[in-house]
Amino acid sequence: MDLRVVLVEPENPLNVGFVARAMRSFGVEELVVVSAKLKAMPAEAYVTGVSAPELLSSARFVKNVEGALRGCDTAIAFSRRPTALRQDEFTLPGIPDSLNLEGRTALVFGRESKGLTRAETALCPYLARIPCQNGVSLNLGQAVAVALFSLTATDGELPERAATASLDRMSALWDFVHPKLAASPRFSEERQKRIRQMFFRLHLNDDD
Repeated sequence: MDLRVVLVEPENPLNVGFVARAMRSFGVEELVVVSAKLKAMPAEAYVTGVSAPELLSSARFVKNVEGALRGCDTAIAFSRRPTALRQDEFTLPGIPDSLNLEGRTALVFGRESKGLTRAETALCPYLARIPCQNGVSLNLGQAVAVALFSLTATDGELPERAATASLDRMSALWDFVHPKLAASPRFSEERQKRIRQMFFRLHLNDDD
C-alpha cells in the first residue's frame, strides 16, 4: 500500500513530529507539508519525532493542496465537519468498496485549529471521519495514527477493484471543464465544487 500523508498548514511543529512517529510505526514514508511560510522542517518537530528524523528531513514542502496531491491516484480528506458536497463519505474503520488503495493514496489532514477549508476538501474524491464522542476531536498526531492503523490493517487483504483514472487525470479533466462552468453565472462556486465531486463519483477509467 502506497500512502502519502499531507498536512495542510500545521500550526504546531511538535504535532508534525508526532505525525512522523506514527508514520514510522506503520511503515509510511512520504510526508508532504502544505505551507506558504515553511520551507524546511522546524527543529521542534525533531523533538517529538525523534524516532523518525529521516522522514522529517525528507518531507516535501509545497504551497497548495493541488501540489501536494500531484502524482496520486486518489485522495482522502479527513474532517469532522458536515459537508454539502456529496462526497464519497465513510467513517473509519470502514472502507467503501469504491476506494481502490492499490495506487498512491494521499491522506489529507487540516489545521489543528480549523481543519480543512471546503475548497481544500473538494479536491479529494473521498471524505473520512474518525468517530469521537462528546464533541472532542483527536490531536493531529493521534488522528494520523488512527487513520494509518485503519487503512494498513487491511493491507494484503484488499479485494480486486476496477482500475479508475488517477487523480492527476481527473484534475486535468476538471481543468478543461472548469473554465466553461466558471464563465456561466448559473454555476456558483459551491455548485462547481459539487460538480467536481460528481465527476469523482463516476469512477471513470482511462478509456472513459
